[in-house]
Amino acid sequence: MAAARAEAESKQRKKHRDKQEKSEKKRSRSGEDMGLESFDPVNYVAKEKAETASMWLVLGFAISVALLMRFGIMPSLNHGDTILWLLPVLSVFMLPSIHRVVMPESFVEHYTKGTWFKASFLHIFTWLAVTLLLVNPPLGDIGSPEVANQWTVILVDEFGNHTYPEDGPTMLMEDGNIRQLEINLNTSNSEKVWLIFAVRDNLDVNKIEMNITLNGNELVPTREAFNEINEIGINSTWEEKIIDLNRIKDVGYAVELENLSEGFWDVRLTLSEQGEPWVNISEEYVWTIRVLSS
Repeated sequence: MAAARAEAESKQRKKHRDKQEKSEKKRSRSGEDMGLESFDPVNYVAKEKAETASMWLVLGFAISVALLMRFGIMPSLNHGDTILWLLPVLSVFMLPSIHRVVMPESFVEHYTKGTWFKASFLHIFTWLAVTLLLVNPPLGDIGSPEVANQWTVILVDEFGNHTYPEDGPTMLMEDGNIRQLEINLNTSNSEKVWLIFAVRDNLDVNKIEMNITLNGNELVPTREAFNEINEIGINSTWEEKIIDLNRIKDVGYAVELENLSEGFWDVRLTLSEQGEPWVNISEEYVWTIRVLSS
């Protein structure tokens, strides 16, 4: 019995010792033994240097593309040409070749598909950011001028009384760009009809040129006429519909509509300016006035 007890104790001690050795071996195993990639400090530093160099190369390339497009190509193109965005986007396919030409071999060997993926996004967003800076004031101007808010027609009788329409212009169903307004006009007296509106631009309203016609006949709107109406007092219902009081650069214009008779009259307005790098032209505003016999 003593021998059996001694043998059992010996087996128990051996089992405990094997368990300790196994635990110690597990703790001392390297990352490679545990299925993890071994950490190489030298390789890590070299890879980080290669990635940093790639980042600066892509930033420089994207900025160069933006400058080339803005000052070399855009002046010879028209607003909306597809090549304005297609060429910079397609230039991402040049990134691997540029890296292999510019970078030393010690850097190139660290580049993978992930590098090209990150470089592509960095290039596109850098180009977009730089381009936005270059085409907007004060470095550029590609925004077209526009009519500030709404427009209206007012009647001025022989005593200087101003009559405004009760409601705003209503949209015609057949064309969303056309607005129609009905007025009752007594053509037998000296009642005058004035069209008033305001314009705005993102840089300089003074550079805006207007092409405005009434049934094909050219009109000449002026600020002075609008200021005279404004001094008398714009109807409270229409005041903020013409000029946004929060925008100090909105400029009002007025033009007299002469020789109106019963029927439909189309006022067509196009705004343009010499922007940078090209001429900015607005949409054509079409305002239809229906004259009814008073």
